[in-house]
Amino acid sequence: MRRILSIVLTFCAGAIVSYAQEQTTVLDTLFVVSKSITTRSEVNTGAKIEQIPIELLQINSSRNMAELLAENTSISVKSQGLGANATASFRGASAAQTRVNWNGINITPVMAGIFDFSQMPVFFADQVALYHGANDIKSGSGAVGGSVNIDNLPYWDGTSHFDLGAEYGSYNTYTAKGYARYGTRRFSGKSRAYYQHSDNDYQYINKVSGLDAFKERRQDASFSMLSAMQELHFRLGDQAFLSSALWYQRGNRMLPQPLGIETTVHERQEEQNLRAYIGYNGYFGASKLEGKIAYIQYGMKYHRWFDNDYFLPTNNLNGSRTVHSSIDFSHSFSPKWLYNTTLTYRHDRAKAEDSREEDPIAGATRDMIAWHQALRYKPIEWLITDGRLMIESIDWRRPVLTYSLGASATILPEMLHLRSSFSYNYRQPTLNELYWHPGGNPHLRPEKGYTYDATLLFKIHPFKAPIDFSAEATGYFMDIDDWILWLPVDETVRSGQSHNQWLWRPQNKRDTRSYGTDLLLKVAYTGEKVRSSLSWSYAFTRAFTRTKQHNDDGALLHQLPYVPRQKWSLRFTLDYARCFLNLQTSYVGVRYITTDQSYFTRPYNVSHLLLGYYYTIGKYAITPQIRIDNLFNTYYESTKYYPMPRRTVLGSLQIRF
Repeated sequence: MRRILSIVLTFCAGAIVSYAQEQTTVLDTLFVVSKSITTRSEVNTGAKIEQIPIELLQINSSRNMAELLAENTSISVKSQGLGANATASFRGASAAQTRVNWNGINITPVMAGIFDFSQMPVFFADQVALYHGANDIKSGSGAVGGSVNIDNLPYWDGTSHFDLGAEYGSYNTYTAKGYARYGTRRFSGKSRAYYQHSDNDYQYINKVSGLDAFKERRQDASFSMLSAMQELHFRLGDQAFLSSALWYQRGNRMLPQPLGIETTVHERQEEQNLRAYIGYNGYFGASKLEGKIAYIQYGMKYHRWFDNDYFLPTNNLNGSRTVHSSIDFSHSFSPKWLYNTTLTYRHDRAKAEDSREEDPIAGATRDMIAWHQALRYKPIEWLITDGRLMIESIDWRRPVLTYSLGASATILPEMLHLRSSFSYNYRQPTLNELYWHPGGNPHLRPEKGYTYDATLLFKIHPFKAPIDFSAEATGYFMDIDDWILWLPVDETVRSGQSHNQWLWRPQNKRDTRSYGTDLLLKVAYTGEKVRSSLSWSYAFTRAFTRTKQHNDDGALLHQLPYVPRQKWSLRFTLDYARCFLNLQTSYVGVRYITTDQSYFTRPYNVSHLLLGYYYTIGKYAITPQIRIDNLFNTYYESTKYYPMPRRTVLGSLQIRF
């Protein structure tokens, strides 16, 4: 099977390159802004895509991606506090069923399979798009719930500028960042550097550790992060260009304990990431050829120690390396037909060392090869249909198929549009779930997900006034089978021990169903001196276990843990002359943390305020601003027993020249 797959893929890659070399006509719109295929072409034309506005990326550039997603999108974010672990999930799926792509490369951790969004600064993203549902199948499986896509874009206008920024505020939190953009019409470069530190010793109300509530300060929650990125892009004549990026990041953070646990135990985690890629984009008449090679390296050191001598300290070393390569070819046969095919190969290698165990994971590897094909057809002016098929083989085993079908229709030109899609995707068990010792389960089955959704988009510019109104409504239905859970298992018989020996072991133990709706309303006014907007988003999610695991299973039909039924956000912006204001409030409903719904986190409403002023002195553009997070000093928990920061005040200054 391995030899046959290799021959087929090699033949297809050769055919693609040969066909592309025969094309000679230059596209008129080459190199306008972006180096990649547009976001809408990456997934099914009927899929729901949530594009985060560029202005939100700019005003949140000192914050992490977890904060951005929690306050400005419909997905659910579970956080243990500022700088602590934060995960994201779509439509009632798990965090492990969320895939993260950077410039089209899957950067989801190889071992745990769950991305920590607190460790990704917004500062390094030029574009962020969320693909909802199981539609992201272009370069491999995994996005059963959805995917978060971060992209960096070159600029070919030949201009240069430099940005320097600093921020300081509550709990000794400070951020320094620098950005340089430079180039010509043949060369584009961007350099970024970022450093953030916080003592993170905020005060909160402890309602757990005693009979009466009392105030105390957060302990063991400090963190530091250093990150830098270098991008270089070169145009090779008028038909092609090379792109490259190198991203290094290093973090050091304490892991805070939940309420009710005395801080006699301390945990520290150090992480190091290196991500690099080089890519080629070429246009040949009605065709486009793209190739990419990437390398990803991850290292983590975990240390736990105690205030007394009754327990020995624990040390863990985890690491992984990934090599990714892909070739992508698109060709438009006519204005009605567009064909795309992608070949992707990925090799993962992971290793873990534990001071208590010799080899929890001893050099585990995984090889993935995927072949994606898409055909888009426009039979009439107002209708586009889209079909996609992906064949994937893991470790050269029998290939598995995933697919996506969809359509988009224009009901009223420039006013009313309808999109709809159906897709199937799956997630392979992670290396931890398969091989961790003790407890790994090499017999796990993949998780499988089926998604149906439809989105109605409406936009109007009434009476030729400087007002724009837009609305979007999405309904969806999703089934996930063979959900993997870590559960305690009695290993007494298998181990031959005479006493009870319970061990946490991953098992395929849950079939779920979720359905719901996402709503978005926005009105914007643009005048000569005044610009303003008001937007409201709402998400309703009903997610539950649809099958019984045993006769006394209390989870049946109950809301899944940490999935809120309701979430909404309201944002108001105002720009007047050189002043600007951004006011936002977000609500997250009750979230149960057990399947019998006996424990839960209370609903909360948190508001944030940003005020700034822009002025120039010669060639220098200076922007001072003040940001107040948790404006009304609300006590809330995103993760049970992990209090979130209360009111935080930060002042910043940015200089561009």
